[in-house]
Amino acid sequence: MKRTHLLLLVVLALLVSLSCSAIGGGSSGGKDDDGGGDVVTTGGEIDITIVNRSPDEVCYVLISPSDDESWGDDLLGSDETIQPGASRVFSFDDGMYDVRAEDCDEAAMATAWEVTRSTSVTVGDPGAKVRLLVENASSSEVCYVFISSSNAEDWGDDWMGEMETLQPEMARMFYVKSGEYDLQVADCDGETLTEEYEVDLTEDLTWTLND
Repeated sequence: MKRTHLLLLVVLALLVSLSCSAIGGGSSGGKDDDGGGDVVTTGGEIDITIVNRSPDEVCYVLISPSDDESWGDDLLGSDETIQPGASRVFSFDDGMYDVRAEDCDEAAMATAWEVTRSTSVTVGDPGAKVRLLVENASSSEVCYVFISSSNAEDWGDDWMGEMETLQPEMARMFYVKSGEYDLQVADCDGETLTEEYEVDLTEDLTWTLND
């Protein structure tokens, strides 16, 4: 009696296993071509969602362990982008990751640092359609970028955050609402490198930093 009961349990377990395999079958890590809200699975526990609220395509997504010295390969591939209004989810094993989204000219659009749990990284803002491209043609590393309304009494927060920097020969894209702004950049010691006042940002502008 016990032997028959055990045999039935084994058969039942085998059937359940086959059923689960059929349900979970297929390719993991594949990407659809429409660029919207799909999941790139690498068997992980952390979901990093890139949400594009800018007027531009996200052409490159770089996500690497925080202790790596380089960003590694683009996760979107050579012929895929995240269109304005779309999003994409990338899944990773438990760990700590840095995130960088770039436009098609490889200018940074948004970053996140030391991510240890599922999070969303938003590029741009629906109400901010004017592009301010900061190009660092100087020999200094830029650690602070301040973009403040000309009517404001102080500079406000650093637009790059605590860990992002702008290396020489690199560029950073910012999106602002149409208006008049004061601009300032500083090095990693907090020393002002350059500043400009009453800058017209009703149209796209490239601000090139020189020595």
